[in-house]
Amino acid sequence: MVRRIATLARLEVADRDLPVLTGQLARIVSYIDQIREIAAQELPGPHSPAATPVRQDAARPASGREALDANAARQLHGYGVVPRVVG
Repeated sequence: MVRRIATLARLEVADRDLPVLTGQLARIVSYIDQIREIAAQELPGPHSPAATPVRQDAARPASGREALDANAARQLHGYGVVPRVVG
């Protein structure tokens, strides 16, 4: 199971680390099982919440281009330019 999770997370796990990680994973799963027991015993059963009010969906005029022009710090080829975040 530890190797499968490591593969999904794209991690390399050394064979010497497997026993420690297996123990940690077992503790995590045990803790989750304890939480499930508490939730099943102490929480009230399912209920029907009040329905969410729904508004009418009606088309209305938009000003997308004007909003972009007014809020974009800089434009290039007609599109707003944002700072590069990935090197």
